[in-house]
Amino acid sequence: MTDPDDGPAPRPVARLEWAVAALGAALACGVLGVLAYEALTYEDGPPVLVATLRDVTATPGGHVARFVLENRGPSAAAEVTVAARLKEGGAVVEETEVTLDYVARMSSREAGVVFERDPKGAQLDIRAASYRRP
Repeated sequence: MTDPDDGPAPRPVARLEWAVAALGAALACGVLGVLAYEALTYEDGPPVLVATLRDVTATPGGHVARFVLENRGPSAAAEVTVAARLKEGGAVVEETEVTLDYVARMSSREAGVVFERDPKGAQLDIRAASYRRP
């Protein structure tokens, strides 16, 4: 005989609830696995910042040189100053710089610098000049 104070009989768990629970457990295990892998394989070292010129476009405000800055190193860089120099005959005729807030490790950022002169007739040098460790 059942006790009337026990309440209603428990309902069986539906297959959809089991599937959702299994998916949640698999995702949690996957995230933990990736974090463990990153923690075990992490190497400390300086960022490796490489700038590559994409294109130069003439605008009413000047000549825009767009570039991609890649961080190929194992650590992030903050406040990255990128210096761009325009040279003719070995002499610097125009110089400008841009600061990128943050470049994560193994990632890239796109930016641009503006010159008064047309960079197409001169040598354009773009490189990371400084950074701060975040």
